[in-house]
Amino acid sequence: MFWNILGRRHLTERHSPPPPADFFRGRPEDWPAHLRATIRRHGVTDLVMLGDGRPVHAAAVDVAMANDVRIHVLEHGYIRPDWLTLEPDGMSGHSRMPRDPAVIVERARGLPAVAFTPLWRSSFLVYALYDFAYHLPNVFLGPFLHPHYRTHGPVHPLVEYGGWVLKWIGTPFTRRHRDRVLPRYLDGDRPYFLFPLQLPGDYQIRRHAPFGDLFAIVRATLRSFAADAPPECRLLFKVHPLDNGLSFWARRIARWAREAAISDRIDLVDGGPLDSLIRRARGVVSVNSTVGLTALALGVPLVPLGNSVYDVEGMTHHGTLRSFWSNPTRPDPDLVDAFLRLLVDRIQLRGGFVGTDAIEAGARTATERILETDERLPLSLRRERLQSFRYENELKRLLE
Repeated sequence: MFWNILGRRHLTERHSPPPPADFFRGRPEDWPAHLRATIRRHGVTDLVMLGDGRPVHAAAVDVAMANDVRIHVLEHGYIRPDWLTLEPDGMSGHSRMPRDPAVIVERARGLPAVAFTPLWRSSFLVYALYDFAYHLPNVFLGPFLHPHYRTHGPVHPLVEYGGWVLKWIGTPFTRRHRDRVLPRYLDGDRPYFLFPLQLPGDYQIRRHAPFGDLFAIVRATLRSFAADAPPECRLLFKVHPLDNGLSFWARRIARWAREAAISDRIDLVDGGPLDSLIRRARGVVSVNSTVGLTALALGVPLVPLGNSVYDVEGMTHHGTLRSFWSNPTRPDPDLVDAFLRLLVDRIQLRGGFVGTDAIEAGARTATERILETDERLPLSLRRERLQSFRYENELKRLLE
């Protein structure tokens, strides 16, 4: 692991050489003690990390909290594109964002409306090159520099790249299938629910979702839909844009749909106009995807099956999954507007991880936020680490 842990004073020394990096080469079980000693030796005031789910990051959060060090978690924005998240303590089930509708409305009073206009062009090619630049040195040099480090990803990077190659080869087939299926949903009048899939290896699933297993969640959802959705309704799954093909969603979902005897009511597509599909849907099923916020902003009913920052009564469906199919709760538009304004003011900033302009804007604003003396989200809003999931028992029964 490459770590550069900075005290706040270093962030203000813009014209000074950066401090030397601290290379941790020990065993995972020795990491907390090493970090604790580093914090005390250098007088570290703030700890910045990319996500809070990886084991070394989760351990770092616990050490920082115990040593009164401020935690800043950077991630892709809850709002897409061109936004970053900079959140104290952690994300999703670890977030300090209030869940009480009255508190949200009060704290959002007077805040400006959110401008969702994209600022920078995104490029999958550039994203892929960044990924290569990150992973290939780790693959070939990592065993020598950090012999005890193990990748946080579910598969080896070279296996993942192999999946992308196979997916690229199959692109003509998936495109023809998509073009054949989508008119049924975009031009037809048959009601349907939409389930935008996430990445199974994402820590939003592994740490903030029932069972930590997206495959089990999808299988349980299919059984619930078979048992309780109106017979005229369909269920459409949409593959995540960054899915590498190794999940074999088409094969899995087809098999589980056959088991539930609903093959004629289930479809899966890779690609397509997401906003249009959301607008026409009777409701959206998500775990904790950022697509959930898009659905709420468009006024479409949403059921989040995992811990999510936007799971607020009055915005999301708070009945059972069974009741969602027949009577999905529509979000309160005024509450959604207040939530988005508060979300942007407290933990979102303009920027990105790809492209010079987006990176520079994000780094500049993130530095300004970190140097603020006042907490945007008061320490009194620090939440317990949420370990329970509202729909876990219902989903578990469906899998028995």
